[in-house]
Amino acid sequence: MNDSELTGTWAALEPTAAQRRRIEARVRGWLDARESSLAAEWLRLIRINPIEGLGIAALAGCLVLIVTPLGWVVSSIL
Repeated sequence: MNDSELTGTWAALEPTAAQRRRIEARVRGWLDARESSLAAEWLRLIRINPIEGLGIAALAGCLVLIVTPLGWVVSSIL
């Protein structure tokens, strides 16, 4: 669905100003509830599958330790 179809559908529904505010508040609430921090995503992964989640977290930590100095070397060469 593109913007023009959405606008047409919205106009066909003809919500009042109060209904429109209520709908927009619900949509914003839903979008805000879906946003989560990276830490929350990691914690959710560890809760669902602890062994794999901890393995991925350890791998990510090792990559940060390896890639950071490598980035310094490459940036100093360039």
